[in-house]
Amino acid sequence: MLVGKNRGAGLLHKVKNLEGVACKRHLDQFYNYLTILDSKSTGLLTVNTVLIAILLVFLDKGEGIAQHLHMPFRTGVLKAQLALVGLSALLCLLVVRVSWRFLAEVPPTATKDHHYDEELKRLANVTQDRTRYFWSAWWLALSAMILTLAWWSYWAAAIALLLIILWSLKHG
Repeated sequence: MLVGKNRGAGLLHKVKNLEGVACKRHLDQFYNYLTILDSKSTGLLTVNTVLIAILLVFLDKGEGIAQHLHMPFRTGVLKAQLALVGLSALLCLLVVRVSWRFLAEVPPTATKDHHYDEELKRLANVTQDRTRYFWSAWWLALSAMILTLAWWSYWAAAIALLLIILWSLKHG
């Protein structure tokens, strides 16, 4: 129910029933994870937005700027960066999307831990999915930043990307 005085009554009943079950701390932990992912994705989305604005300015005025700085103008690199940052932003939006169906898998009369098992499984899946989306978005944004080196030299960009990949393999 979208409107009305009692539109949250079903959820309120489920939340009150949580007080007597041990799995409440597990539910709280998953919601904390999702909140952290939401905050990180919002921050990365902000960075992506700034990058997109800068890249669009360079795409529009880049030839004149490149001539003034005596460097080559690489339209293909700018377009690749825009594509990477755009995909990163899209993945961030998948993380921060509002699809929190609070206690959707919990029966209205739940009073025992096993009544919350399906909800815990759902939250685990959502947390795992959104973690992967964020990780992928972070790598796409980082790759776009590294491509900035390709404005000057493709070799510099390739070496930087290789070093970051090696570092990430070592540090997980």
